[in-house]
Amino acid sequence: MNNTTLILDSSVIAKWFFPENDSEKVLKIKESFTNNTVSVVIPVLLYYEINNLLKTAIKMFRINENDAIKVYKAFLKLNFVSYSSELLLEKTLETAVRFDISSYDASYVALAEYLQVTFLTADQRLLQRVSSKFVIDLKEYT
Repeated sequence: MNNTTLILDSSVIAKWFFPENDSEKVLKIKESFTNNTVSVVIPVLLYYEINNLLKTAIKMFRINENDAIKVYKAFLKLNFVSYSSELLLEKTLETAVRFDISSYDASYVALAEYLQVTFLTADQRLLQRVSSKFVIDLKEYT
């Protein structure tokens, strides 16, 4: 993988749908991704996390169900490179134990370390627990 490959978790992707802090930066990443100047690699888990994010947004009246379904269908058509393998699952467990984090979070960290690419997150709790040169705070990304 080269330096135009990123791993993004749901804390970053969520900002594509519901802009918050760092929205301008996140939308530039999204634009680069949709223009094929940046590749985004993900664990398969991300599809379920975005599904759950949209379900929660419906319950909180941030989006209606029909719009959420349209957004999710469009999301599923994006050109992510998704990973799922026995080796990655093993590395996820090792990573979860090493940093004492959830296996969900560890799946992103393990993938970043395995592929040796940058993993961007806005999850401050995760950033406090993980010490890896591949895990970068979205705020610090340029």
